[in-house]
Amino acid sequence: MTVYRTHTDRDLPQLKKIWLSCFEEKEEAAELFFERNKGSFHAYVCEEDGGLVSALYLIDCILNGEKAHYLCGAATLPEYRGRGSMSALIAYALDDAKRRGDCFSLLFPASDSLYGFYAKYAYQPSCAVKSAELDTDTERKQRVGFPDLHTLQTEYADKNSLFWDDGFIRFAADYYGCYGAKTAQSADAFAIFQPDGDFAEVYYALYSDIEALKALLADQGVKRFRLMTAADDPLLKGKITKPFGMILPLCGGRAPENVFIGITLQ
Repeated sequence: MTVYRTHTDRDLPQLKKIWLSCFEEKEEAAELFFERNKGSFHAYVCEEDGGLVSALYLIDCILNGEKAHYLCGAATLPEYRGRGSMSALIAYALDDAKRRGDCFSLLFPASDSLYGFYAKYAYQPSCAVKSAELDTDTERKQRVGFPDLHTLQTEYADKNSLFWDDGFIRFAADYYGCYGAKTAQSADAFAIFQPDGDFAEVYYALYSDIEALKALLADQGVKRFRLMTAADDPLLKGKITKPFGMILPLCGGRAPENVFIGITLQ
């Protein structure tokens, strides 16, 4: 017998097993996901004959003032793939999200081939980013302190960008830290980045203005960095926009263009 349902705390050991079986993930990173996000994710499972075979997670967030979620961790145990359990589980989860009042569903396919898979559910490739390499040539000194992530998100982009809970951003910093990423913060900027000598790949950043981010990274010994940011960021005017995720409107209407997800997980 096949059952689709929301998870309970009793499912956590099996959920972790599915996660680690399906993703090239460090166990400490998986533990962080489950321990730090208990209050902000909705987990859905497919159960066959008393055991879990598929799972996915919807992380609460806000887009343009409306309730939204980020779908991640969609996985099926290898021996149960090809039976349609994930397709049915996605449909079940999205129906439940609609009942909760979510207006948008967003995700980042783990491979280019999965864009076609999610298109079957009417997900649109309307999420995008721009990227560029920049120097930390600034005369500004970083303003020491801790950032107000809520305020910085508002200052960074007031439309078409996912607005994350502060706790989820802090979790993401520690999650990436399991793979060698660093986190830096000042009163005016926050960055999760992967250092490589005096160069850094910035995975996620919030800042009151670009000089604040440059000052923060310069203080970390970074001389040049690659920044990935919202497609409509005037800082990167003229740079090429590339697809970076998908969105599905759940309340009718069209999806906004060039949505910036910001933080991506499996």
